[in-house]
Amino acid sequence: MAAAKGEIHVNWEPVVPLGPELAFHTGCIIKNCLYLHGGITSQGSTNPSGKLHRLDLSQQIWEEVNASGSPTLSHHACIALNDRYILLIGGWNGKSRTGMLHAYDTAANSWLFPEQTGFPSDAGLSSHTANLMGDGSIMILGREGSRRTQRRTGNAYLLQGSIEKGFTFSEYSRSTTSRSGHSTHIIGSKLYVIGGRDDKLLEFQNGFSDGSIGPASSLKILKTLGKELKPMLKLPCGRRHHVSMFGPDLIFVHGGETFDGRNRDPVGEMFFVMLKPEITFYKLGDCQVKRAGHICFTDGEHVYIHGGITGKTSVCGDLLKIVL
Repeated sequence: MAAAKGEIHVNWEPVVPLGPELAFHTGCIIKNCLYLHGGITSQGSTNPSGKLHRLDLSQQIWEEVNASGSPTLSHHACIALNDRYILLIGGWNGKSRTGMLHAYDTAANSWLFPEQTGFPSDAGLSSHTANLMGDGSIMILGREGSRRTQRRTGNAYLLQGSIEKGFTFSEYSRSTTSRSGHSTHIIGSKLYVIGGRDDKLLEFQNGFSDGSIGPASSLKILKTLGKELKPMLKLPCGRRHHVSMFGPDLIFVHGGETFDGRNRDPVGEMFFVMLKPEITFYKLGDCQVKRAGHICFTDGEHVYIHGGITGKTSVCGDLLKIVL
C-alpha cells in the first residue's frame, strides 16, 4: 500500500494463499504447527464448524485433522498448554452459548473432555478472550450471559487446574467494563483490553503475573517509528472483532468493525499504541486487507493473520504476514 504523508509503508504478504475459509474461529501454535478450530464458513451462519486444521509452518501445507469428538463451536477461545494440548473455552455451539471446556491432545491425536466445576449453569461465553498467566491460571474476560440471550456483563473468570486433574472456574472480583469481540494481552504486570465496545477503546488493570507468550520481535521497528511519527490527535473509535498483537512496550491493532456510524463492513485500519513512557496512539494507515473475525498469532518473530470476513459476504482462507 502507498503511505500517506506522516505514515509508513505496511504490507500484508501472502504466506499460504489458499487455506480453510473461516471466520470467528480460534487457533494457536504448538511445535511450529498452527492449529485452527471451528468458526463459521459463511457470513451470518449460526452453524459452526467442528473441523480442526493444521498447518506445518515450515512446510506450509494445510491438512484436516481427523479425530472423533471434535466440538462444533464458533466465537470461542483457546489456550496452548504444555506445548501439547489445545484447550477450547466456551463459544457458540449452534444452539446456545456454552462454558464447556474441550481439549485436543496433539501428541495422541485425540479429543479429551476435562472435568470442570464452578461455571454458572445458566451462563455461557462467546466473543471472549483467554490469556495464560505466569502462574498457570487462565484469565477469561468478556461476554457472559444467559445461554440464549446476549445479556452483557463485565464479569471475568479465573480458570485453574490441569488437563489431567480438571479445572475450576472462579469469578474474578476486579471485572472490567462489559466487552465483546475485544482483544487482550498481559504485558508485564498489566492486563490490556482493546475494543469490544463503542467507548473506552483501551483499558488496563495492574496486578497480573506475566504471561507465557512473549512479544513479536518484528514489531520492535514500531518502537523506533514512534519517535518519528506524530501522535494521533483524535483517537481511533471503538471497534470489535479486530485483532491485535504486542511487541516491546507496544500493541499493534488491525481491522474489525467500527462503532463510528460507518457501514458495518470490516475496515483495514491499522494503528499501534506505545505503552511507555505514556500511552500514545499512532496511525499506520488504511490497508486493502479489510477483515473482521480473523485471528492473529506470532511465532515469536513475525505477526500473522488468518481468515475472517471481508466485504459483506466473503469469508477468507488466506494466511498473511505483516511486513513493516
